[in-house]
Amino acid sequence: MQNLLLSLRINKILRNIAVFIGLFSAILIFCTPAQSQVTFCYPDCPKDLWNPLPTSPAFTHLITLPCGEPVIVHYRIRIACGSFHDVFIEEIEFVNGYGGGQICGQTMSIAQMLESAMSQLVYDNPMNYPPTDSTQDTCFPNYRVMVGGCWTPTFPIGPGDLKDGAKEPPVIDVPAGLLIPCVYIECCLKYFTVCYVNGTKVVIYDPKRSVPGECDYQYQPACYPACE
Repeated sequence: MQNLLLSLRINKILRNIAVFIGLFSAILIFCTPAQSQVTFCYPDCPKDLWNPLPTSPAFTHLITLPCGEPVIVHYRIRIACGSFHDVFIEEIEFVNGYGGGQICGQTMSIAQMLESAMSQLVYDNPMNYPPTDSTQDTCFPNYRVMVGGCWTPTFPIGPGDLKDGAKEPPVIDVPAGLLIPCVYIECCLKYFTVCYVNGTKVVIYDPKRSVPGECDYQYQPACYPACE
């Protein structure tokens, strides 16, 4: 009889422990940030989240690359630690699709496309970061633009057309005409200073403060460094 009572008590304790573990696990799942949020570039100031929050759609801005092709830059923004004005580029979409990407791929590297997108985004300033008053001679030194360390195109990269030896586009399940990160970590980060001088906007890249990022090609075929 005593053994039966002891067994019942043990079973009750085990059931209570199981319920507690289940509730605790549910709380952890609820409180853990989405994977897309924690894998985005966060060089510092992790409490200052990107806006719009992943997985919401990013902001977009239309620019033209030096190859002559228009692209839509998908980006997010944040004010980091109250001082850095950050921009994160998560995707570049070619308006003319696969053909537009192929044209650019004949004359530009992936790093050159990204560098052009970064500097143009800073110059155009759809984020409305300071300085915005062209009548005041002033400089703002804490622009930071970042991208994942490795990117892959859905179009061929290299001189000539596809049948003349350009690299085949990687087989990935995304629409044609995109430039997308292989990873959102090991990020390339570039510092810029933006000034107005006599009414003219000047954008200055600061290589000494910038971080080149890493690309070790282990993630998937046809990954290219984001920064050279």
